Amino acid sequence: MNDLVVPDWLEAQTNRQKKATPLDVLFVNLPTISPELATSDDATSAVALTPPLGLLYLANSIKDSPFVNSYQCVDFAICDFTGCSENHEVAELVLKKLKETATEKPRIFAVALMFSSAYGFFQLVIEEIKKCWKDTVIMVGGVHASNTVEYLLKNNPGIDYITCGEGEVAFNSFIEMIATDTSKDILGVHSQGNIKRKSDNRLEQTAYTQNLNIDYTKYPDLLDMGVYTKGTSLFSLSKTTLSVRAFSIMASRGCPYHCTFCASHTVHGRTPRWRSFQNVTDEIYWLNATYGVRKFYLIDDNYVPSTKAVELFNMLSEIDIEGFEIVIQNMSINATDHKIIDAIVKAGINNIAFAIESGSVVTQKRIKKNVKLNKAHDLVRYSQSKGLNVRIFYIIGFPRETVADMEETFQYAKSLGADWSTFSVASPIPGTEMYSEFVELGYIEDGPSSWTGTTIRDRVFDTKEISREAIKDLAYRANLDSNFINNIHIKNCDFENAETIFSNFIEMYDFHIFAHDCLRRVYKSSGDTKKESNTIETMKMLLKSNETSRSFRKYFDLLDDEIVAHLG
Repeated sequence: MNDLVVPDWLEAQTNRQKKATPLDVLFVNLPTISPELATSDDATSAVALTPPLGLLYLANSIKDSPFVNSYQCVDFAICDFTGCSENHEVAELVLKKLKETATEKPRIFAVALMFSSAYGFFQLVIEEIKKCWKDTVIMVGGVHASNTVEYLLKNNPGIDYITCGEGEVAFNSFIEMIATDTSKDILGVHSQGNIKRKSDNRLEQTAYTQNLNIDYTKYPDLLDMGVYTKGTSLFSLSKTTLSVRAFSIMASRGCPYHCTFCASHTVHGRTPRWRSFQNVTDEIYWLNATYGVRKFYLIDDNYVPSTKAVELFNMLSEIDIEGFEIVIQNMSINATDHKIIDAIVKAGINNIAFAIESGSVVTQKRIKKNVKLNKAHDLVRYSQSKGLNVRIFYIIGFPRETVADMEETFQYAKSLGADWSTFSVASPIPGTEMYSEFVELGYIEDGPSSWTGTTIRDRVFDTKEISREAIKDLAYRANLDSNFINNIHIKNCDFENAETIFSNFIEMYDFHIFAHDCLRRVYKSSGDTKKESNTIETMKMLLKSNETSRSFRKYFDLLDDEIVAHLG
C-alpha cells in the first residue's frame, strides 16, 4: 500500500500552525461621531445607535482560525460620555474601558474607522492603546480608513497596518502572519513604507469576499446584543411602535451605480453579491428566538438585479414570526418596478424609502445619479396605493449647485407627495468624486479639518453659492415644513397613521417641539381635548427645561399663531 503523499503547501501550513502562538484579538468599535460633536444642543443634531455589522462579519471570519485564541470587542458606541467635557476626561474613560475589556494583553487591536466624523475620537483611542500596550499591533479598516491610507499612516505613528477594502480574507492572512512571526505581502494591506498602488495609481485593495454567509450564532461573543436589540431604532415610517426589539441585517453587498457623493463602492465594490436567502432566513429566526427581535432594518446599499430583489422579498413573505416586520432603508428608483413593490407588499412590509437626492435634472446629471424623476412619481403613487408609507431622501448643496437648483428640489418634493421627505446637506466624504470636487474648488482641505465637523445636517465650509449656516438652516426648514407643518397624514386626516409616526419619532427624539406639536394637532382634530392639553403642557415643560427644545424657537415662525401664543 502506497504511503499518502502530503502536498508541500499543506505540510508548510501545518508546520506554521505548530510554530504559531494563537493570538488574542481586541476589536474596537467607535461611535459614529466624536463625543464632543454628539453633545450639541442643536435641534438638528441626532445620533442613532446601529450595530457594527462590519465587525460582526470580521469576527465571524476568524472564529475557526487556529491562529486565534480569543476575540473581544471594546464598544465605545454604547459608552456614556456625559460629563466628559475635557479631552483628558474622555481619555481617562477610554483607557478604563480598554482595560476592563482586555482581560489579557491583546496581540492585535482591530479598529473600525467607518466615519470621517469619528476621526478625532479615533486618534485619542489609538494614543491610549499605545500608552497601555506599546508592543501591540494595531490594524485599522473601514470606509474612512480605506480612503485615507496615506494620511493615516503618515500622521498617526501608532497605526501599524491599514486594510483597504473588505477585510474578511485579508484579516485572516494578517492574523496568520503575526501569529507565525513571518512576513507576507497581503493584498490590500498597507503599512508605513509599504503603501501599494496599482498601475492606474489607485491604492491596492483587498479581494472581495465571495461567500457572504455568516455564522450568526457568534454574535454574542462580540457585542452586548441586549443593548443593540433594544437600542437599534432608525427612524422610519413604520406603522408599528418602536417598543419591539430590533436589529439591522444585510442580504447583499455592492452597488453598480456611480453617484459622486457615495463612498460605499470603495469598500464593497460595484458588483452586487448576495448571501444565500436561507442564511438570511436562519439569521432572522435565530435573532428572534435568542433576543426576541421582531423588527429588522434591511440596510443593503441597493437591491439589484430586480430578480434577486423579488426573490428576497418573496422569501421574507414566508417568515413565520408573530409581529415580524421588515423596514427597508433605501431603494433605487431606477432599479425598482411594480413587481418589486408587489413583492414588498406581499412580505407584509408597510413602508419604503427611495433615494432621489435632487429634483433638478441638471443636478441629477452632475452627481451621476440620473434618477428618472417621472418614474419616481409613478412608483410613489403605486406604493401609496398599495398601502405603503413612502419616504424620500434628498441632498442639497452639491458642488456648483445654486440656491435655485435647491429650490427646484423643494418644489419637486412637494409635487411628489411622499409621506416623508428627508433633506440633508451634501457632506464631502473622502473617496468620493464630490470630496475631490470640493477640494479642487478650494472650499475644503484634504485632511481632518474637513472631516471632524461634517454630518448630514451640517458642514464646515461656505461656498460662493451659499454659506454653511444658510444651507443648514435651509435644509432644516425644508424638513420642518414638509414633514411637520404640512404633514401629509394630518392634512389627509389619517390621524391614526400620524399618531403612530410622531409617537415613534418622539420616542427617539423626545426634545422635538415640532413633533409634539404634530401630536397636538392630531388630538385637536380628532377631538381629544385632554391629550391636546397634556401635549401643550409637555411642550411648555420642554421649553423651560431642555436646551435642545429651546433651540427650536428660531423656527417658531413656521408654527400657527395659536400654539405660539400658548408657548409664550
